[in-house]
Amino acid sequence: MKLAVFVVALTMTPALAPEEEASRTTEDGIYTAAQAERGKDSYTLACAGCHPLDWYRGAAIKPWNGAPLFNLYDVMATTMPQNNPGSLKQREYLDLLAYILSLNDMPAGKEELPVAPDALKKIVIKWRTKP
Repeated sequence: MKLAVFVVALTMTPALAPEEEASRTTEDGIYTAAQAERGKDSYTLACAGCHPLDWYRGAAIKPWNGAPLFNLYDVMATTMPQNNPGSLKQREYLDLLAYILSLNDMPAGKEELPVAPDALKKIVIKWRTKP
């Protein structure tokens, strides 16, 4: 059911228009290791009760391949936690997103995920398979 919510949300969110070319992908080190660590702490407090850690790897995230990162952020920020959607701070949702990216072997970089929605819309999720 949880996977179905993500897949349905993905199909309902528009892809980037041609004039809105993505400037980066999730393979470009778009979050910091420290941000992912904060996200791990937030996961323990807000997400672990409903989502086992393995749920965030692979099957639940792979359908987002090619979508703007904002789309995944928006679904998280408006539907989670399930018992109190939208209750976390914006930075906590971004930290959780960084943690999810790290769980899927997307590399960390030197800058944290941007706060501005327009900046997140210019980052495309690029599925990364382990070498």
